[in-house]
Amino acid sequence: MPILLSILFSLLITQQAFSADLEGSKVKGFDFSYVEIEKNCTVNREGQDSLSVSCKGGKLKSVSRSCGGYISRGLESAKLSCGGSLWVLNQRCKIEMRGADYGEINCKI
Repeated sequence: MPILLSILFSLLITQQAFSADLEGSKVKGFDFSYVEIEKNCTVNREGQDSLSVSCKGGKLKSVSRSCGGYISRGLESAKLSCGGSLWVLNQRCKIEMRGADYGEINCKI
């Protein structure tokens, strides 16, 4: 029984450390994290192949202004395109369309 408790305790600590790491993974040079982008930003279709990014909250305004997206060969080919100092999002985040007019941003932490 002590071994089982030890294993459970270790798993709990590892999970808490991983969760803290996800929440703490800030975008370099900004006061927000990749997780905050995932939770607060959405993608809306603006035309046949163009997408806009909109985010809730004032500190994510730079993401809404610097990022957009495009569709090249269907909804599964939606690409995120961020400029300026947010270009790092292009490598770590992607757009996943949830319908013809709406999508979400998912980032690798």
